[in-house]
Amino acid sequence: MSAIATIDMSHEDWLEARKNGIGGSDVAALLGISKYKSPVALWLEKTGMVEPEDLSEKESVYWGNTLEEVVAKEFERRTGKKVKRRNAILFHSEHQHMFANIDRKVLGEPAGLECKTAGWRQESRWDGDEVPDEYYLQCQHYMAVTGLKKWYIAVLIGGQTFVWKEIPRNEEIIQMLIEKEAEFWDMVQRGIRPAIDGSEASTEA
Repeated sequence: MSAIATIDMSHEDWLEARKNGIGGSDVAALLGISKYKSPVALWLEKTGMVEPEDLSEKESVYWGNTLEEVVAKEFERRTGKKVKRRNAILFHSEHQHMFANIDRKVLGEPAGLECKTAGWRQESRWDGDEVPDEYYLQCQHYMAVTGLKKWYIAVLIGGQTFVWKEIPRNEEIIQMLIEKEAEFWDMVQRGIRPAIDGSEASTEA
């Protein structure tokens, strides 16, 4: 696994670096399960035909970033585990188009931590052992890139409900992601557009 340090990287340079591969937050769009972005929209961004939307000023994104440290600290408090920032873009050792910007590395075990915030309307998606599909796949992507054995995910829901869960490594899912991401990246490099579906995201793209 190789890495590019991000501690002194500007936001603009970070956005530019993201064009050169597929990150965890791209996976749902790539697989066609995102409500917000279609495979075609993602392809247009990765080929440089359209500029990715800068989401940093959106309220939900702003508060997600602002509260990330709060969620990480609460995870430490509730679990007794210690976590540390990994200020780098990490690349898969064999598939260099696969990268990861992980929130935290869990110290003393082969695991990472993903921190989330969600509105109260999303609470049912976190019931029991449930993890929203897009976040489950994001964490599996991170395990594919880093080689780690499990991922924790912690979420603050509605500003007042805290939930954390453990996601074990799933080799079958990881192999599927490697194959699908390689196919998509080949289409990016060859300029072959994915099929347009009937989604609103594709229509906008």
